Amino acid sequence: MEMMIVLLIFASFSGILGQTDMACKSFIFSKNYNFPAELTYEGGRGQLSKFTVCLRSCTNMTESVMFSMLSGHRFDYFFIILGGGPDTNTGLIWVKGQRVDINFPPEDTRTRSICLSWDSPNAELVLWVNGKIIEKKEFEKRGFTTIDPRIFIGPGQIFLGGKPMLDVGELTDVHVWDRVLNHQEVKDYCNKKGNVGNIINWRALKYDDVGADFIIGPFHCKS
Repeated sequence: MEMMIVLLIFASFSGILGQTDMACKSFIFSKNYNFPAELTYEGGRGQLSKFTVCLRSCTNMTESVMFSMLSGHRFDYFFIILGGGPDTNTGLIWVKGQRVDINFPPEDTRTRSICLSWDSPNAELVLWVNGKIIEKKEFEKRGFTTIDPRIFIGPGQIFLGGKPMLDVGELTDVHVWDRVLNHQEVKDYCNKKGNVGNIINWRALKYDDVGADFIIGPFHCKS
């Protein structure tokens, strides 16, 4: 875990800020990828007591990809979406040092829509896959909040202290809200007709290119 934080801090010292409409595009990661990309937003959000993140990934990826949120140097939330081989339908979520193992539906289509919501006052986490709840967990109420979060996406192996050995895959349509989406809003996202995130908006994405080996290209979920 310490290695993960060091990598993220190091990655923050270099990079070029870019902004683009990423509609129908994706971050395509490769085996030479070095650091996660930081998704940026205007100003601080203060104490973020609720949030929802939605994204799409491929079920045929050869290695894991991750989404993470940190407050300063403190590790807060991340989830890893595993790819091909025996790990196709498994993943994990890490919430303030507590691990939650998850199993994705075996009938997944090639493109997987994932939404993860966190409600701090109720200490409740909900994971949606393709518009259906597959995990709902309540934690001990300890006033979980995230302060001015830094948001990263990239290969999961980087966060586990390793380096991808194979091509990784693609992530697209990443949005983050400062509230918990309701059931209909999650379904709308899965059907590609929902509103856009007010913290991270894929249609006006700002990101820090830290010199890692990834490209931006059309999302086609290739093998």
